[in-house]
Amino acid sequence: MLKEPKDKLKASEARDVDEALAALEVIEKRRAPVLLARLRRRLDLPPGADVLEIGAAQGTYLTALTRLGMRPRGVEPWAPAIEVSKELARRTGVETDITLGRGEELPFKSESFDLVLAISVMEHVEDPDAVFREAHRVLRPGGGFYFYTGSALHPRQVEIAGFPLFPWYPDPVRRRIMRWAVEKRPDLIGHTEQPAWNWFTPWGTRRALRRAGFSEAVERWDLVDPDALPGRKRIETIAVQRVPGMRLVGAFASGAIAFLAIK
Repeated sequence: MLKEPKDKLKASEARDVDEALAALEVIEKRRAPVLLARLRRRLDLPPGADVLEIGAAQGTYLTALTRLGMRPRGVEPWAPAIEVSKELARRTGVETDITLGRGEELPFKSESFDLVLAISVMEHVEDPDAVFREAHRVLRPGGGFYFYTGSALHPRQVEIAGFPLFPWYPDPVRRRIMRWAVEKRPDLIGHTEQPAWNWFTPWGTRRALRRAGFSEAVERWDLVDPDALPGRKRIETIAVQRVPGMRLVGAFASGAIAFLAIK
């Protein structure tokens, strides 16, 4: 029998407005500005650039991006999260535009956006290849799709409690366990109906992005300016960027992977 998890997981789409406000503080102060600075090393993202977030939840990133001068929109499959986004907008004074929908079928015209984001979303979608194709479709030429997701290489994870080394399980076993958790132990997966079905490797992700039509796939290491980092982080980043073999070490050492795919 599984032990009760000490710290029960909670799906991000299930946050209430106070939890969303707490998350917004972190996103607004550091995550969103740092992300934009890194993406601008490879993309032309002037003020007013059109941004789409897949899996926008309560609109925390949309709020931060609006305040940073972007023109963001979102798509979110869980209606209660969109309702919370309306209360968040009332609290912050920043209106957000979130449409009910899925990444596999984006309700937007082709070539509508300069940037598409999917932060901790790709592991939860039903068909990653379809999301890659849709992101490519709605991007303008030269635009980019940035996503941050779970790695199949690192043994630790925060998607399900009680299963050590879960990312290393064979894919059919992982999926069987997740289906069981949805039905029998939703507390282990944050009471979400869309748990982390998908786990990614850098090489498999590159192949999938090429199939979707992207011309270039830039790993997160190559988006970072080492000179903007303090001491040890600077040295580690330079090593991963320049020393043969260190990129693979970095992939095994990190619990996530992230790519900027350029159209």
